[in-house]
Amino acid sequence: MVSEAAIERLRLEADTIFTRIETVRSALDDARHSEGDHWDDEELALTLASPVGDDVEVTLDLTQSAAENAQERYERADELEAELAEREAVAGELAAVPPHPLAFLVLYHLDTVEGDYPRSMAGHLTADRKRTAETCEDLVTAGVLERIESGMLKRRDVKLKKANETHQHHTYYRLSREGDHLLRFLGEREGKANFLRWVDGAATLARRLSRGGPDYPRMTAEELDRDFETVRRLYRAMRRVGLVTTYEGSIIKGTERKLKPKDETHRKHTYYVTTDVADRILRDLDQSDS
Repeated sequence: MVSEAAIERLRLEADTIFTRIETVRSALDDARHSEGDHWDDEELALTLASPVGDDVEVTLDLTQSAAENAQERYERADELEAELAEREAVAGELAAVPPHPLAFLVLYHLDTVEGDYPRSMAGHLTADRKRTAETCEDLVTAGVLERIESGMLKRRDVKLKKANETHQHHTYYRLSREGDHLLRFLGEREGKANFLRWVDGAATLARRLSRGGPDYPRMTAEELDRDFETVRRLYRAMRRVGLVTTYEGSIIKGTERKLKPKDETHRKHTYYVTTDVADRILRDLDQSDS
């Protein structure tokens, strides 16, 4: 996961290894001349005092010298920094967030309930539990979520209606201050434009609706050869951002739907249409690309 925090962590580890290089050399030498589980993956876990005095846990490659372990971290940090700069040029403040709709749905869900754990979130968002848990950890790395000790949660602080109590064995998450700021940014025009540029499939879906009229997730997934659940989550995320809204009315007129024109369509599904702000953003994006 590319983030400023991940880059800073790599550089801190590298600085710490160089600062304690004799300790690292000695630990690597001892490990290479002794038996143990470290040979299973040729790695050695070590806790070192950083230059600022805090303890830092590093995982060393037994096949490399102390200096090579540090240098590899510096080089990886430089690579991530360049990658993050490229992403920021496209996505701005959204660059640290995974470009998948589930990540944004998790943020909006936690904005509503103020604290929840992955299994519960997966149920509310109709998503895979493991994928939801991984997404939460990615968002922690990005700095927009923070973990909460379940013992610190009180029932009145959690707004999930079905949760009569907090579960002591679960890892709970909530928005950080940066997460609150990001959702406010998504409420602005620039945030919405960055969402369209950044999130996988968002611009394609928005252009389809803007040019073709109302559509529903299953039809979109079939015609674009996309996974249905991913498309459905993308519609929901775009609705939360304010790029699409549900079509109101029981009948869609043929003049409104150019994708599969009929005289009229009786609405059996939840149809979506682009909002006015989305249409304007798409026009500006098309002009800038031409």
